[in-house]
Order: sequence, then C-alpha cells, then structure tokens
Amino acid sequence: MKMTQVITSKKLIAIAISAALSLTVSAQESVEKIQVTGSYIKRTAVDAAEPVQVLDFNYIQSTGATTVAELISKLAISSGAENQADSYTQASTQGTGNVNLRGLGLSSTLVLINGRRQTISGAITNDGSVFVDTSHIPIDAIEQIEVLKEGAASTYGSDAVAGVVNFILRKDFEGLELNASISKVTDSSQKDSDIGFLWGTEFNNTYITVSGHYLDRTPLSTADRPELGDNAFSSLGNSFLLYPIQADGSFDFSPITVDSGPYAGTYAPFEEVADPTCLDDELGMLIPQASGTRCGFNFGPLYNLVNTETRTQLYTNISHDFDDGTQLSADISWSSNKVKDNPQSPSYPDLTFPYIGSDHAGNPFGTGVIWLGRPLGADQEPALAPRENETFRASFNVAGSFENNWGWDTALTYSKNVYTQFQQDQLRSRLVAALAGEGGINNDELFNPFDRTSITDSIIEDFTHVTESEKTAYLLALDAVIDGKLFELPAGNANFAAGMQARKEGFQVATDDVFEITYDADGNPIPVDLIFLAGLSEIDVDRTSFALFAETVLPVSEDLEVTAAMRYEKLENDSSLDPKIALRWQATDKFIVRASASTAFREASLSQMNATAATINGISDYNEDGTAKSAAFVGVLARGNADLKPEQSKNYNLGLIFKATDDLDFKVDYWRVDYTDLITVENAQGKIASDPNGEDIIRTEAGLLSAIEVDYFNSSSVKVKGIDIESVWKLNNQFNLAFNASHFLTYELTKDNGEVVEAAGSFNYDNFARSLPEDKATLNFNWVGETQRASINVNYVSSYKTSIALPANESAKIEAFTTIDTQYSATLGITENSDATVTLGIKNLLDEAPPRVFNGYGNLSYDPKQHSPLGRVFFAKAKFAF
Repeated sequence: MKMTQVITSKKLIAIAISAALSLTVSAQESVEKIQVTGSYIKRTAVDAAEPVQVLDFNYIQSTGATTVAELISKLAISSGAENQADSYTQASTQGTGNVNLRGLGLSSTLVLINGRRQTISGAITNDGSVFVDTSHIPIDAIEQIEVLKEGAASTYGSDAVAGVVNFILRKDFEGLELNASISKVTDSSQKDSDIGFLWGTEFNNTYITVSGHYLDRTPLSTADRPELGDNAFSSLGNSFLLYPIQADGSFDFSPITVDSGPYAGTYAPFEEVADPTCLDDELGMLIPQASGTRCGFNFGPLYNLVNTETRTQLYTNISHDFDDGTQLSADISWSSNKVKDNPQSPSYPDLTFPYIGSDHAGNPFGTGVIWLGRPLGADQEPALAPRENETFRASFNVAGSFENNWGWDTALTYSKNVYTQFQQDQLRSRLVAALAGEGGINNDELFNPFDRTSITDSIIEDFTHVTESEKTAYLLALDAVIDGKLFELPAGNANFAAGMQARKEGFQVATDDVFEITYDADGNPIPVDLIFLAGLSEIDVDRTSFALFAETVLPVSEDLEVTAAMRYEKLENDSSLDPKIALRWQATDKFIVRASASTAFREASLSQMNATAATINGISDYNEDGTAKSAAFVGVLARGNADLKPEQSKNYNLGLIFKATDDLDFKVDYWRVDYTDLITVENAQGKIASDPNGEDIIRTEAGLLSAIEVDYFNSSSVKVKGIDIESVWKLNNQFNLAFNASHFLTYELTKDNGEVVEAAGSFNYDNFARSLPEDKATLNFNWVGETQRASINVNYVSSYKTSIALPANESAKIEAFTTIDTQYSATLGITENSDATVTLGIKNLLDEAPPRVFNGYGNLSYDPKQHSPLGRVFFAKAKFAF
C-alpha cells in the first residue's frame, strides 16, 4: 500500500458513485440476499470469497459465557487480548475487554457494532495500544458475531489490518425474557451473579427491542492462588545502601560499626543492609545482593486475580418500516463498568531513592545512607485503585431503495467513552519534609524509616495522595452507501456498491495538578511530585478523515466470481488508496477455491502522536558483570511522536472449501500479512538489556535505576503467516460438531535494536509482541432436542517458550492448556404462552490449573493473556420467556 495524495482516483470514485445513482435497473430479485461482514453487497452465496466465521446465537449460548470478554478469550483466531485483571502488565485496562486477531495487536482489529464503527476506549495498554472496549456490549443482546479473518481497509478503512469483528445485536424481538445466572469458583468464594432482560414489541410497523444486563463480580485474591503470584515480589521492601560520602564529595572507605541495637554489626561501605524486622511479617523476604542483603516485599498476596466489579448495560433498538419500503432505525446503548477495589501495595517504593544523612535522628549507622524502600509496609492496609468506565453510543440509520431497485443506506453514529483511574501514591515533597522532621499535618513530625513502628496517622495522611485521571475518547461517523445491479453478464448480474464515510474523532486527557506532567523552557518533562508514579500530560486533540469507496462483484462464469474493491481515505496529514481483489471458484460440486489480495493501513492513534504517559513495569536491571538483578517496578515514560506514519500492510488469503456432504464441510485458509511501518513503543526491558547505561536509562547518582524513557516509533516490518481450519458436521437433526483452529507458521518481527526474531511459539518478554502460542483451537459438540439441549466445548492453547534468563527451579517451556466446558439445559412449559429454561454447567471440568510462566520477578506466575486462573467453575442459569 502506498500512502499518497491520489486526486485522480478520488475523482474516478466520485464519478462512479454519480454514475451508479443515475442507473435505472428494473429487474426484481426474487431470492432474499444477505449482507455479510466484509462487503457492502448483498449476496445469496453462503461460502463467499471472504473468510468469515459466524458465531450464531445458539453457539454463543452453548459456551455458557456471561461476558463478551469470556467469549472472545476462547476464540481460536484471537491471541494476546487483555480480558482479565492483571495489575502488573495491564494496569490501565482493568474492567475493559478487547480482541486481538492474529496476535497483530489490539489496535489492528476493527470492532464494529451492527456494522458501524465504535469509539476506542479511553483506557490505554502498557504498550500504548488503543482498542474498542467490548465490555460495553451486553452478551444477552447479541444475535450473532461475524469475524472477518482478513484485512478489510478497502471496505472499512483504518484499523482493519488483522480483520474485523462485527457484533450484530438483536432487533425485531417480540415478547419478554427474564434471565439470571450465578457462577462460582469451586475452591474459592469468587462468584459472578447477573440478571438481565430482553423485551420487544411491534405496533403499526414499529419495532422496539430493549435489553438490560447487570453483573456483580466478587474478587479472587492471589492469596487464594499463591502459586500464581509467588514471583510477584519486589527487592525494594525496606533496606539501606551505606553511602559514606564526605562534604567534599569524596568517600570514606573505612568499615562502619554499629555497637548496639537492632542494626548492631560491622559493615563495609556501599553494603546493602536489610531492615532487621524484615522477616517479622510474612510478606517480608531477604534477598542476597552482591554486597549485603536487601529486605524484599512479597506483594503478590495483596493483589487480585479477579477484581470486585459491577457492570450495568442497557441497549435499545427502535425501527419503523414505511409503506414505500424505507426503514428508519436507531440503536442506543449505555454501559457503566466499575472496578471497586483493585488492591495495590500499601505504598509503592520511593524511586527517587532519597539520601538520608548521618544527622537523621533515627540513623544508627553514623554515616549517610540511600534508602531503598517504601514508606508503608505490610502492617498497613493495601491501597485501592478503582476504575470507572462509562460508554454511550447512538446510531441513527435510514435505508431504502430507488425506483430502479438500487438500495441506499445512510447512518450517523456517535460514541463516547470516559475511563477514570484512581491511584494512590506518596508526595515526594512531603515525604522529604517528614524525613527532615517537618512532616505531618502540623509540619513537626519525624518519619523514621529505620523504625517504621513509630509512623503516625498524621504523617501518613500528610504525604499520601490519590491521583485521579480521566481519559475521554469520542467518534462521530457519517456513512452513506448505495448498491444495486450494475449490468447483466451471461452468468448473472454484476453488482456494485459505492459510498462515502466522514469521521471526526477526539481524545482528551485530564488529571489533577499533582499528576500532570508539565515541561520546562526547553520542552523537557518536569518530574511530578510523587515517589513512584510518573504522571500524564494533559491533551485535548481531534482530527477528521474522509473516505470514498467502491466495490463490485462480477460473475465471470457460472463457476467463477470476482470481487474488486477500492477505497480512498483522506487523513489530516496523509492519505491512503487501498485496493482489494478476491475470487471464488466453484472447482467441482464439492470443492470451492477462494483467494484474495489487498492492502490495509492503520493510522497512529491520537494518544500515540500527542500524549506523554507513564506506566510502571517490573524491570530487571543488570550488574556490572552483565548478570540480571532481581526485578523492581520502575516508571516507564512513553513519549508521543507527532511524526508517526500510518502502518501499512499487504494481506493475502488462499482458501479451500470441501463440501464432503450436505452436512459436512471443511474450510482451510492459508493467510499472510506483511506489515511495515508498524507503530509500537520501545520495549523498556529490551532497551536496558541492550544498553544499561544509555541516555534514556534514568539513574540516581548512586547508579540505582529510577526510570526508563521510551518512544513510539515506526518499526521496520512484521511478517506473519498461518493456517486457519474450520469444519462443521451436522450428524443429524439433533447433533452437530464444530471445529475451529488457527496455527502460526511464522511471526517474524524486528526488535527495537534491529534484531529479527521469530515470535511465534514465544512468550516475547523483551519485544513488542504479546505471548504467541503457535496453536489455538476449539471443539464444540451440541445436542439439541425438543425441550432439552447439551453441549461440550474443548478449548486448547498450545505450549510455548520464554527466552528470559531463568532461575534453576523454573522452566522455559509454558505447557499446553486444555479446558473442557459442559452444560445441560431443559425447557419447561409454565403456561400456554410462557416457559422456563434452566441451565446447569461446569467450566474447566477437569480443574486444569494455568501453566506456570516465569516472567521475571515482580509479575504473575501465569499468562493472563492466554490462560484463566479460575480453575473449575460451576454455573446455573434460569430464563423465563413470556
């Protein structure tokens, strides 16, 4: 794909649209046609040239999923999405959900609702990715989900690089359904309780459908699964680096002796000394160092694997059919998701690593020290970091037809998301004052880190601050499409569609004065007044884009159909011309061959171009001999880059459909994506590994790692190839079997330092890819009787490896993960016009534990992007239909 100003093509497309509007075609089609995601042309062919996987209502119900996130996590083609709580690597997306087709990144999957664009979430991942939040969508309101498994920029524009997921919601429903469910982890108190309703009616050709859903989720603490958090510890508990610097800047290398008290002993200069009470608490731990010992802090048991959360979702569809065939419809939805606890450590470590002089009243060493610790330890309550996530969407659509049977369709869609984060930290200035004896509410109290039992509530209140930041994203989109028969060929009608789209999107970041990143006269960021968190820059930016597109389907012969599409998109600072060609060849009665080639692109997000934001990552520093130190959480400051170019890709698909019988078919697709100018952020761990003393590695005067600055950039290339397999076997009128699998042949990427690596089958701890098992698969077995039904679902994730330096007791192999879900439903008649359906089921029937992962110290010991920590879950549902 070439990003260029293509004025002549713009004119050609405009002429094509004008010509289409003037055509008069009188033939009336008698066969009902359908429109499938990936095309604006309605067709009768079931197996079109585009590879589309359809998750229908019955399949969705058979999974037992209570949220869209749970459903997507088991989709074979999605790998590396963030759909579970993880305060360590997903700290800013708690309470959201997303899709990651092909593992190409959350930003490379286009998510539609009823075929229309939806705003991205205000939440941003640790690697700077933006995404559409699927937690907005009530699962009870979904009619079906269509997954287009190839690039579709020629149809939809930016973001459709890896594919498209279209959530089609229910409408034209008549009646009332009330439902409730509860699911509970077998060996924990964690449970999900939800209630919902679906109501619809029709009068005078007006249809109203209303759906509501409420979820109440209780927490699962890592303390209930200690083996999943045993590496979640920090080397910064409460320790002191003896630092005998003299007034003239020289060092005194004499031994340091403490005659009495808890610190009694003789120490060497620059030795690290642990708090002698370190092991008095079960969360304390001693960590040997090159010189001395540190007091570490085992924070894992304080955090959650599942947070306390509530979700409220409302959706309504209103449509009216006019006598002339025109249809007016409106979709309006609102959701509010609240993460109510999200516990963190009582306080974070002080990454400013303050120097405490020998004159400090509590200093027992008689020489200056550098404090390697945190103000509050395990004797204090965990700090809470709640999240609030609110989304609104309204889409208005008018569709009809001209006298010549050409159809027209227009829509205006507005969506907005507001994501609010609260995070507690300590004020640097007030902590410094407390260390100097000027802390507390009255500025007269001493904070003594050598004996933290003396700390007062007044000091804690004085230096504690809860940051609040609000990120808002919105999108306004206008769509207009026409479609109809262009002309007639011997093998059938040549159908055509053309249209335009105009979009305006905005992104805003607002935060409190303490947390806001400001800049000096030279444009350098000024450190915020916090000991750990590094702040956000406030921005308020927007942009517009305009697109023209055209598509045609040509029946070249009775057996060969060719689809061609073209889209011109004018961006604010660039433009794109994206073609697509696809064919469908009915080789024999049983074999269909399909192939496609296209280009796609993704525009850099407004946050990637304009915002500076900090995340906190567990980073392993390095000793002088090159060996890795224990990891500690440090600030990673990601700087926006206004010069980012749009990502570009070339997409190919070659598929074979084998219809063995009317009831059994197999689909095999080979696909390839050549991605260039990929937008990513430098990997902080990889950056410090390449050059521990680089200019963007921020250290204190004593050489202690404090922060890492990283930039968004256009990396050189990613080349991905794979195979998808899909099969459906209808054994008889009651039994059917469905199989879906996705396999990576290769995932070749270029790291920040220019090294080319194979990411498929790897955990990818030191590059921008997420964990990428080579294989994911699902097997669904369904039995449907007159009043009863049952299902068994098998979900498989293959093994993969990590290349991180491992302790002696850890393995590089991350084992395969297979879970079995099963459920049974029975429908009972209550009255002539009402019935009740009761469903009982078990998720993870065999209680498989998630495979162990060593992701360095300071992170979870499993992979939340691939595996579930819950174990066996029992659930029950009841639905009453009137």
